Amino acid sequence: MKPISIELTGTDVVAWWGAVVATVVLLWDIYKWRTAGPRIRFVVNSGMIIMGDPSRARQTFISAQATNVGDRPTTITNLVIQHYKTYFAMLRHKPSISMLVTEPSIEQPLPYVLQPGCVWQGLSPQTEEIEVLAKTGYLVCGLCHSHSDREIDRRVVIRKKSET
Repeated sequence: MKPISIELTGTDVVAWWGAVVATVVLLWDIYKWRTAGPRIRFVVNSGMIIMGDPSRARQTFISAQATNVGDRPTTITNLVIQHYKTYFAMLRHKPSISMLVTEPSIEQPLPYVLQPGCVWQGLSPQTEEIEVLAKTGYLVCGLCHSHSDREIDRRVVIRKKSET
């Protein structure tokens, strides 16, 4: 068996180098295309109380906070709360009850344009009915925005009230 010898000329090396660089640039462009646009970080907390506002004293709220960590603005259109009886219903996105929070924020009313690097915060009253729904199934808070057909969902877990 004869050993195979490969001779590389200067033009072959340049051609291979060009092919490698072009592939890296193509992969980088695909990465930039996939990560471009708004990206929303959405956090939901229950059992929140407001300090310094006597009109809302002794009320408990569900807090929803959205942060745009992407590179383009998006418009927040709705804040919804949905109840699912079973985990399977939640996976199929078939709620038994859907509620629209009509005025989650007075200072940042909906629709609200969320610029890159900015934060939107909304509140929903945490009523006894909401607490019962959270205990008898899966309660989910959803944020609807203009760059997606589906809302961003976060489960609402009702924390036990501290005894003071």
